[in-house]
Amino acid sequence: MESLFEKSTQQAIAQRIQNLNANSKRAWGTMTVAQMLKHLEIAFAVPINKVSLPKENLQFLVANPLMRKLVIDIIPWPKNMMTAKDFIVKTDPEFEQAKQSFLEVYKQFIEAKNLTGAHPIFGEMDKDTWGRAMYKHLDHHLKQFGV
Repeated sequence: MESLFEKSTQQAIAQRIQNLNANSKRAWGTMTVAQMLKHLEIAFAVPINKVSLPKENLQFLVANPLMRKLVIDIIPWPKNMMTAKDFIVKTDPEFEQAKQSFLEVYKQFIEAKNLTGAHPIFGEMDKDTWGRAMYKHLDHHLKQFGV
């Protein structure tokens, strides 16, 4: 499984993000490209403790090491999969502002020495697990918008 803490992965992701534009069309789901970027900004703010979210009901099941390993490293994520309610974006921000805000939080995540935030579903994770989980999350949404 790729990790956002690998330089080659960071470079590939940076190019894919640059290929997004305000007119990028989704292949599935209901989010606009700007909502997706805001969604990711919130998600990336969790491990760096910029945002603290309450536990979701599924945490008792998915936060155990075996289930977390399955969901992060083995099982492909389906289109239209459920998300933690606090990651749902109801407004439609301006694209360039959403992109810049996401990139700022993404950079803080990449540069963080410690990732101590707790995911509302996966719970507390070590830095290596965060790197893989957030790669999978980001890759999922970039594919959603064709990049």
